[in-house]
Amino acid sequence: MVLFANVTPIYKKGPNCQAENYRPISLTSCVCKILESIIKVQMTAYLDNKKVISDRQHVFISGRSCLTNLLEVFEDWTKSLDEGYVIDVIYLDYKKAFDTVPHQCLLQKLQFLGFGGDVLRCLESFLTG
Repeated sequence: MVLFANVTPIYKKGPNCQAENYRPISLTSCVCKILESIIKVQMTAYLDNKKVISDRQHVFISGRSCLTNLLEVFEDWTKSLDEGYVIDVIYLDYKKAFDTVPHQCLLQKLQFLGFGGDVLRCLESFLTG
């Protein structure tokens, strides 16, 4: 299966004459977005059924979001403070996390989890093409 997208450079920061200061954004068709949504729902259900997804995962899970994550951690912190514990918090910035994930490694992990055939080929085409 071949999916197409128009890739447009979006300016991030720094001198606008340097290519590394732009981020590629894929503008996909409605059909591609619908297919992407169907694949996401099916993959998430499969991973949930296999008990691969942690209960602490909030993003990409139906009914969970960054807000539910924040509310849950705030509840934990409040309980700990009420019990007299000291809390240290470390914030990590994962802004570029997806851009730095080796796509071949991600595809191997998906295959290890049981994804294969057309789904894996479609994902490989999306990530590498």
